Amino acid sequence: MKETLSPAVHAYREMMQLIAEGEFKPGDRLPTVPLARRFGVSRTPVTEALKRMEGEGIVTFTLGSGARLIAPTAKEIRDTYFVRAHLESLALEVGFERVHRPMVIQLESFVEMEREYFNTGEKINCIQAGLDFHRELAKASGNERLISYINNTLTASFVYLVLLEPARHGLAAQHPGQHHRLVELVTAGKKEEAVSFLRHHVLESCTINIPGL
Repeated sequence: MKETLSPAVHAYREMMQLIAEGEFKPGDRLPTVPLARRFGVSRTPVTEALKRMEGEGIVTFTLGSGARLIAPTAKEIRDTYFVRAHLESLALEVGFERVHRPMVIQLESFVEMEREYFNTGEKINCIQAGLDFHRELAKASGNERLISYINNTLTASFVYLVLLEPARHGLAAQHPGQHHRLVELVTAGKKEEAVSFLRHHVLESCTINIPGL
């Protein structure tokens, strides 16, 4: 059965798809009226969608020019991934013994989704599945403040990847394999190796997913 979307959700998904396909670049304006005509909706749903994207850190609103895509600097991106790497490895270190079978099953499902979406070229879904893997793993820490900080850095990573990762960047294909390897290390009880692997995986993914940094 076909999914029924509200006009605002429809506009949001259409805009995200256009961004993922490279039609809009960092810093570009997102004009409400032309977008509304293109999506077959009124201006209000487009405005609602843009407000949602503002909350996710994808667009900014400025007086006189409306909504624009953010234009993150290379340093901002590198700093985010540096923080991610150390927060996520800390979360795994303190929560290693809490990664039980139900969580492993969920992690494996994210790996399979990520691989399937990569193979079918569904960029946004592929990015989301990969980051959901990291969100799930962070839950093992049992530390809500730490989980919250990690979620913030993952949201920023999602924005950077949607804006800047090439639609079919070949090196990104290794990520499902790396996630699978991390699950193997965890299930084998190799704590130090798993923590080190996770830290290096996040740091390397910055330049793998966003060439030129």
